[in-house]
Amino acid sequence: MNICLPVERLNGFESEIFPNLRAAPALLIIDSDNGAMTGIDTTAGVCGAIPADIDALVFSGGIGRGMFNGLQQHGIRVFTTEAITVGEALAQLAAGKLEEVGEVASCSGGQQHHHHADAASQCGCAGHDAKRSEHGHGSHGCGCQH
Repeated sequence: MNICLPVERLNGFESEIFPNLRAAPALLIIDSDNGAMTGIDTTAGVCGAIPADIDALVFSGGIGRGMFNGLQQHGIRVFTTEAITVGEALAQLAAGKLEEVGEVASCSGGQQHHHHADAASQCGCAGHDAKRSEHGHGSHGCGCQH
């Protein structure tokens, strides 16, 4: 199985999982059958960087609704973890301890908050630059790039 994880830096199993998928500096793809790893620089954006041949995505924070729906349409399973490192997350996945995400109710992938309904966006959110600090998202928002 090819598993994709958003990471701060490419450092193998010790790579720290980046809490916001859309703002992640890199992706680490791991083949769970043979342990082969592939790193992808996502400084140009995550949306086009996620390979189509992955089987699962494991994240720890926010995922946009549009991105989640796109992954689902391609048959990619999405899991959430509280692990700090890739190695920890993979061990949890192998042990069946990760929760598979069935749907995303908000852009954060779990935290409920609201956006203005009049702005359109591919991730299912409506523009919210002014709302970032109100929702506690810091400088990355929920990754929607608005």
